[in-house]
Amino acid sequence: MAKERPQFRPDIEGLRGVAILLVVLFHAGVSRLSGGFVGVDVFFVLSGFFITGLLVRELAQGGVNLPEFYARRSLRLMPALLVVLMTTLALVMWLYAPINRAPIADTARSVALYSGNIDFARGAVDYFSAGENPLLHTWSLAVEQQFYIVWPLLLLLVVYFIKRQTGDSFTSRDEIAKSRLLLWIAFVGALSLAASLWLTETSQPWAFFGMPTRIWEFALGGALAVWMKDKPEKADGIATVLQFGGLLAIAFAVVTYDRATPYPGVAALLPALGAAALIVGGGRAPGSAISWNLGWPPLRFLGKLSYAWYLWHWPLVGLGAVLDRDIDVWGKLAWSAGALVLAWLTYHAVEQPARSGRLSRIPTHWLAPATFVVSLLAAFVAHSAMLAAQRRAAEPDQRAFAAAREDRMMHDCWATTVEEEKGPCVVGDTRSQTTVVLLGDSHAEHWLGGLDRVGRERGWRIVAMVKGGCPVADMPDLMHARLKRYYHECTRYREAMLQRIIAMRPAAVILSSWDHYIPPDGTGADWQVSPAMWRGGLRRTYARLATAGITTVVIRGTPRTWFNVPSCLSRRAANLPFAQACEYDRDRSLSNAAIAAQTDAARGLPIGFVDMNDQICATKRCGVVRNGVIVFTDDNHLTASFTRSVAPVLGARLDEALHQLTP
Repeated sequence: MAKERPQFRPDIEGLRGVAILLVVLFHAGVSRLSGGFVGVDVFFVLSGFFITGLLVRELAQGGVNLPEFYARRSLRLMPALLVVLMTTLALVMWLYAPINRAPIADTARSVALYSGNIDFARGAVDYFSAGENPLLHTWSLAVEQQFYIVWPLLLLLVVYFIKRQTGDSFTSRDEIAKSRLLLWIAFVGALSLAASLWLTETSQPWAFFGMPTRIWEFALGGALAVWMKDKPEKADGIATVLQFGGLLAIAFAVVTYDRATPYPGVAALLPALGAAALIVGGGRAPGSAISWNLGWPPLRFLGKLSYAWYLWHWPLVGLGAVLDRDIDVWGKLAWSAGALVLAWLTYHAVEQPARSGRLSRIPTHWLAPATFVVSLLAAFVAHSAMLAAQRRAAEPDQRAFAAAREDRMMHDCWATTVEEEKGPCVVGDTRSQTTVVLLGDSHAEHWLGGLDRVGRERGWRIVAMVKGGCPVADMPDLMHARLKRYYHECTRYREAMLQRIIAMRPAAVILSSWDHYIPPDGTGADWQVSPAMWRGGLRRTYARLATAGITTVVIRGTPRTWFNVPSCLSRRAANLPFAQACEYDRDRSLSNAAIAAQTDAARGLPIGFVDMNDQICATKRCGVVRNGVIVFTDDNHLTASFTRSVAPVLGARLDEALHQLTP
């Protein structure tokens, strides 16, 4: 029996074009499309629709040939992926900073083994703030590959149970079988959605990158494929409403979502349901105005190249950012346009020949194993590249830059939760009776090296209370940039530490926080903090300590260079093409909005300030090495070596501030 082939739908090919265009423009940094990342959700729903439809048709015609299915999927995905993967790895080993190459090669190894998303989730990678990894976008391909492995097995198992319940074949009781299959797909989708909602709150990286928490989107498309099977076209008002509503839902998500949106969570429902509405509406009314516009040839052209363009665009945008760290939106769009050219070449020279050329003539039972062997070879190449990169980073001309990334004072002071608090973390003169408390986030922690030396020289027992991403400002509505939700743990931790400080009655408390919870211009930020919120939060903390009679000194915020300092120095030392000078503009590096808010918050209160920025840079243009010491571990944190080197000045200025506050 000849296999039934699905009817081609130009509107869906055009929808693919819309989805890839949204993703590309989002990655280019087009501000008005801050939610363009939802294009990936559209792809997931479409994949579920097509793959489930294909499997159900084969089931109705006698069964699914799993080796053949996996072979077809391998031919569809792997040739282009391996070409892009190996090309990207070669570019990384040539043009990227030597100290950056090993982690990317490690990612390439995982990508070759279909597990890149798992590595990203395990490493708690922030998808919106990890642009230095040119393979970050492959997480969605890993999710699809894992879906292709799991979904056919699941459907076969479900159909087996349906046959046992009906006592008949899958086709003779078509409507009953369809209903039961729909129930099973809905059940699996509901479990996945529940897990996604829960993990978005408790472990957002696993919710974002994990296949189990994304399978509900594929299941949504799959349910549509089963429900719409054999249904006649019916051009009516409902179809038009569905299509218009679907476009509106996706558009609303694109223009209102941003990197601070808790995602996937409830928010992912909007683009997924929008894609579902477009699938149903287009199926009912293929001749409608919206179907006709989605079938517009340029959109269909992008849809046809969507897979290859998706593969190429992110590595090229990343390469552009490496060659020009000041690259803007137009520069990224130019690299994305170049990626489209490569996508066209890849489609015609790799994808099409793989599906209809010599590779397609390989016996089915050999094709999937052969693809796996090639993937293992690619993983071996990536592993070899990683070892070579590690050796290069350990060479004398690079060793200092690799070390600078880890140049922090060794301690076990980082707080997790109040319940898991480890007890006092003490540096300086640990036997002294004069206690000084350091409270704040990672920008308090990076002063520990200097304060340890100050404490030893002055007989201060420094008690550190530090929690990453948790500023001293009392802001219960602080959004965590990576967790994509209110940072409740910070609120609880800060309150517990303030109570502890007041009970301790230390000689003084030193406060320090990152200034860039609000951006330099005071508008919009990953952390969703406005100058007014920042000012009010600082005011509440300052006033509380002042009311309790605690002598309080604030260390002003330090510069943000806007480029990774060890990486820049590494590229310069390696004499790589287009290596730029490792300098930054002092005025641009400091947040005037944060400084003004900080000053206003302390007005009328006995709060002292210490400003060390002249020690970091006293000129308009700033270098990143002072007296032979690398100043930064990244683009904003100070190295422990540097804070130790300026400890005499830090100690003198703390003395002066404390003297002014002492009655």
